[in-house]
Amino acid sequence: MSEKLFYKTFAKRSIICFFIICCLFFITVLRISNIATTALTKVGSDFNSLKIKIATQRGTIFDCNKYPLTNSRKKIIATVSPTPRAITAISQVLNKEDLQAVLDILKTDKPATCEVPKKIKCEGIVCTEIFENDDSYPAIHTIGYTDNEKNGLSGIEKAYDDILNLEKDIYVRYACDGKGKILSGVKPQLISSPSPFSNAVVTTINVNIQKVAEQAANHLELGAVVIAEAKTSKIRAIVSRPNFTTSTIKEILNDKTTPLFNRALGSYNVGSVFKPCVAAGAIENRLNNFAHNCTGSVKIIDRTFHCHEKTGHKLISLENAIAQSCNTYFFELGFKVGSDQILKFANILNFGKSIRICDNIATAKGTLPTKETLENKAHLANFSIGQGSFTASPVSMLPLYTAIANGGEYFMPTIIESTIKNGIESKYNVGFPTKAFSVDTATKLKSALARVIKEGTGTKAKPITVSAGGKTATAQTGKKVNGKEIISSWFCGFFPLENPKYVVIVFSEDTTKQTKSCAEIFAEIADKITALP
Repeated sequence: MSEKLFYKTFAKRSIICFFIICCLFFITVLRISNIATTALTKVGSDFNSLKIKIATQRGTIFDCNKYPLTNSRKKIIATVSPTPRAITAISQVLNKEDLQAVLDILKTDKPATCEVPKKIKCEGIVCTEIFENDDSYPAIHTIGYTDNEKNGLSGIEKAYDDILNLEKDIYVRYACDGKGKILSGVKPQLISSPSPFSNAVVTTINVNIQKVAEQAANHLELGAVVIAEAKTSKIRAIVSRPNFTTSTIKEILNDKTTPLFNRALGSYNVGSVFKPCVAAGAIENRLNNFAHNCTGSVKIIDRTFHCHEKTGHKLISLENAIAQSCNTYFFELGFKVGSDQILKFANILNFGKSIRICDNIATAKGTLPTKETLENKAHLANFSIGQGSFTASPVSMLPLYTAIANGGEYFMPTIIESTIKNGIESKYNVGFPTKAFSVDTATKLKSALARVIKEGTGTKAKPITVSAGGKTATAQTGKKVNGKEIISSWFCGFFPLENPKYVVIVFSEDTTKQTKSCAEIFAEIADKITALP
């Protein structure tokens, strides 16, 4: 290789190497710059900003028409910067006491928050709409409540916490200098959570029917009211008494009347409202023509069992026995139908079972006597009138009465229409109807229950504006206070009689603690619902 060619090749290779070195140096500078910028941004974000928490927002629980049962109260929260213009603007909308509280915070050179009656358009003030609950709202026992961090603690709030818990706070972020002082001229940033209506639970409750039920239930010191659609068993109202508010929960935790307990789901002694179940077994087994001479009492084994009519009802038929609630008739009818058949229909109607009204909320199981227990005629006699060890919840009475009102078929009671997650709505699966007994049996029972109100033990349940049918009950509890037994009472019925739309269950835990009978409460509810637009 000549000397000239050598130097030419060397120079060419040197230029290429220099170019490669320059490129590598440039890439390294870019990487260092990027790392530094990212770090500085993170420092600025984490350490040179101030967050002011406005609220923790939660998803909404709606009624069946998407009227908000929770998040029904809208508030406007203003976040005020410590600037003369912002102070002047906020001074014009706050009262003296609230303004002073805001000024005391602003004097520390920190932003202050306060509720304002309307949005304020002013530099240095950020207004945010939030939604929250009143301390009392419809169906509070079933809707439930949350803790201070908006986590569901009971009812639907707890059962659907995964949907309703948005897990994000609403806050305003201010840019600050190295000493933590808010930078003037830099607009604060509102960081909000998803809309409280994008995640929601839609219940079957109708707020107008719920209000009727709540008002009527005020006649009960201890008890419950449940109203469901006859054809679907969708619960349109559910009330428990005594009531409570979220602001008094701590005060009532040890209250002997247990206000936080949902009596609509609890299990209680039933009494004569169970008689239509026994009658259904009789009709299905062609015993509906059975007649009995009621003398006021009957001896079973070594005990005398009494009818509420001490002089007796004389010769009485099935329909009259239901209308007059004749105990001795049903003792004898129970023996004829037999424990196997009574238990069969009780099981078909879900007595003795826990009824799930939505995900993670169910009634108490109640108690259903065993076949072995009912081999004792005294136990079978008691069971035939809904007494003895037999217990059920107010919600658990719905299948029997919806089946009577709906031609022998019933759906399981439900409280949820749908759920909404991230704006996507999913319908709740209500399942399929159950055939409890024939249309003919339902028709005969409906006729008998109409006579209860027309001329039997339930005349006080007769509404003024609409026809109805139903059954009364008084139930011995075996519990005593000051030597006197506590008696519970019920009325289970439906209206209008010709084509029932609603089934109503009214329960009173203690008949001495009510200002109206369960039958009268039923009549009030039927008239007021009929009057709704």
